[in-house]
Amino acid sequence: MLEILMNPGDMTQAHWMIVGILFLLTLGILFFVYKTYLVIKDSTKNTYKPNIGLSRNKKSEQTADEKVDG
Repeated sequence: MLEILMNPGDMTQAHWMIVGILFLLTLGILFFVYKTYLVIKDSTKNTYKPNIGLSRNKKSEQTADEKVDG
């Protein structure tokens, strides 16, 4: 196989297809490993901050102010 790769002029259509498939397979594996690494790296961070939303916070402040005023 190495001898065929060294002389691309002698490669048939089947050889080129095999090389293309192997290239796409290698690219896919590298992408999968990279994305898996990013997920594992992000999962080790403990940065969860609950988002209760501004509208809820404003409503609770208004009701507290109304109770104090009223």
